[in-house]
Amino acid sequence: MIKIAITGNIGSGKSTITRIVRGLGFKVFDSDQEAEKAMTKNDLISKISKEFKSKVPGLIKRNRIDKVKLGEFVFSNTKELKKLEQIVHPKIWESKKKFFEINCNELVVFLDIPLLFEKNLQSNYDFIIRTYVSSQVQKERVLKRKNMTQAKLNQIIKTQTINTDIENKFISLDLNTEQDVKILKIKVKNFLEKTLNLKKATD
Repeated sequence: MIKIAITGNIGSGKSTITRIVRGLGFKVFDSDQEAEKAMTKNDLISKISKEFKSKVPGLIKRNRIDKVKLGEFVFSNTKELKKLEQIVHPKIWESKKKFFEINCNELVVFLDIPLLFEKNLQSNYDFIIRTYVSSQVQKERVLKRKNMTQAKLNQIIKTQTINTDIENKFISLDLNTEQDVKILKIKVKNFLEKTLNLKKATD
């Protein structure tokens, strides 16, 4: 199984590339979606409530987490963000393990992983696709999202600071998602054809 990671900062177009590869018939593990699902589970709601309820007024409503309030709190405090990650990430890893088991017969699978380099996970993948856009386009895209503010965006960007020199050693394909989707699709298809031929040659 060839494991290809899709990574990039917030608003850089990871979802666009994910849609393209899904459209080409490939299976994709979406870390953000899995985190969202995990936070609806009773055991995680209980753990998050225990850790953050006294710090975030109105955190739990009708046995559901107010993700906006929680997000605003943790993204303004690195230590608290790490505490949340320690609660949620094991669930994501569990889901990833199931994803590999279910798709064990697939030749290629993709994994959308926003904090790939920040968490030093790059060595776990055969190839890495990185998405990027200009800071202005990033800002325009992200501020259109519901409940997003400039202050929150600034805090998120701080958590996604990486060492570009380290990244560049591992990047297999760099994609500027300001380009037309048709062009991006062609680039992804060309990359996959080249990648699969490379893999066959080394098997």
